[in-house]
Amino acid sequence: MTDWIVLQALARELLDLRGARVDAVHLEPRRVVLTLRAHGQLVPLALETRQELPQVYRLPRPPERQRAPGPQLQLLRRDLEGARLQGAYAPFGERLLTLCLSGRDRFGDERVVHLVGEFFGSHADVLAASEGQVLFALHGRRRVAGDAFTLPGPKPPPARTLRRAGAVQDLLVRIARGDFAPSVEEQEGRVESAWAFPWAAEGLLVPKESMLDAMSAVAASRLAAMDLRDLRAALRQRLRAQHERALRTLQKKEEELGETLDLDLLLHQGEALKLHLREISPGQGRALLQDPFAQGATVEVPLDPNLSPSDNMARIFRRYQKLRSRAAHLGQEVQDLGERVRVLAEQLQAVERAQDIPALRALREDILPAREAEDEKGAQRGGPLRFTTQGGHEVLVGRSAKENDALTRGARPSDLWFHTKDRQGAHCILRPLPGRPIGAPDRLEAALLAAFYSKQRGGSQVPVDYTFVRHVRRPRGAAPGFVLYDHHETLFVTPDEAAIEAIRRRRGSSRS
Repeated sequence: MTDWIVLQALARELLDLRGARVDAVHLEPRRVVLTLRAHGQLVPLALETRQELPQVYRLPRPPERQRAPGPQLQLLRRDLEGARLQGAYAPFGERLLTLCLSGRDRFGDERVVHLVGEFFGSHADVLAASEGQVLFALHGRRRVAGDAFTLPGPKPPPARTLRRAGAVQDLLVRIARGDFAPSVEEQEGRVESAWAFPWAAEGLLVPKESMLDAMSAVAASRLAAMDLRDLRAALRQRLRAQHERALRTLQKKEEELGETLDLDLLLHQGEALKLHLREISPGQGRALLQDPFAQGATVEVPLDPNLSPSDNMARIFRRYQKLRSRAAHLGQEVQDLGERVRVLAEQLQAVERAQDIPALRALREDILPAREAEDEKGAQRGGPLRFTTQGGHEVLVGRSAKENDALTRGARPSDLWFHTKDRQGAHCILRPLPGRPIGAPDRLEAALLAAFYSKQRGGSQVPVDYTFVRHVRRPRGAAPGFVLYDHHETLFVTPDEAAIEAIRRRRGSSRS
């Protein structure tokens, strides 16, 4: 949380920007951004109110101008854009910062608007006030537009406080003189907090040129951490929902598969009923008949009293035919769903292990479903990597889940498909030249490329499965790049940078 001493240091620095013009105002649900034009440069100054980051900091670049401003932004633009920064002050002992902006109202008369940042943790807010009245409140937690407002004026520390002895007195004197030493505290590679004086910090203190630089470094670190947390939570929620749906579907299919175990019993019941049909009385609820497939054995046949004996027999045979037809597909569906559940569990673990935003974004490309048109568009935009084997055959390597999906779907049934066994990686297609056979060196190089462009790039003896494309299938509803395959063989390769570079240098290979 930003303390009042840091705001004191920041207010003194902002005095160097006096005369800066408000070039643009940007409004978001939790922050206000003023883009100041000072000394020929743009300084995007953000007043943030999120509980995790209630402070002022500088953005790396000005935000894009909002094309559809709401009423609040229109009001702020009218009151602030074109105004000049006349001063900044922070009251002693208060987590408040006030920017004094001199401009003109809608009638062309000069007036001063005060932009006040209240950085009170969960109660943080940003207000614009003029002539004792609130013009704008970002959240309206304590005040709304139209309320009376008394500006918190600059005030020095009380005299009795300055009379205190020891370190406290020295600190207060340094604050009064503006003798600050901005720095940031780093712990485990993260920027945790900004300090106006290097005191009471537990981690490594790194000096900064200005207080604004220190606060901006803290903001960048915390915003990155929040983005990482939010992206991880979104992917986790989506994956868990997909995993639960797949599990429910799997359980349902397994129950249906269990019902197919009654096929033999249904056949015995139907044939027994067929042989003894004339012995069945209308309205009978069950019958114990001789089993035609087992001499001396009997089979119990449940009957619907509301149906005739012949209709009961027809119903049993219909059920038998339906289950028999279904059984031919249920086994493969259960296997596919089991594999889908396993992959989703692995993806969920990968999301939890990811340490940075690029890693999570790469996972998101593999996880989030996309329309087929987007898959094609993504594949056309980038295009697979292209290599040439020793035998002159072409190898295509996908660079994303969408591209993998488009590459495999667009391959010929006779092409060879390569992928690292049970690991995330690129789909590789070995496309033979007409009339020229594929040799073992060609398959080995394709396997090397599949291992190199996978999570096992630095591994040894990486297993790579390969099969014909006609044996590769994508289950209905599966994420892009997710496939199942059979009739495959496995090669064990060690991806070596020198070997890959030799493949790249061949004519026809593209830069990776």
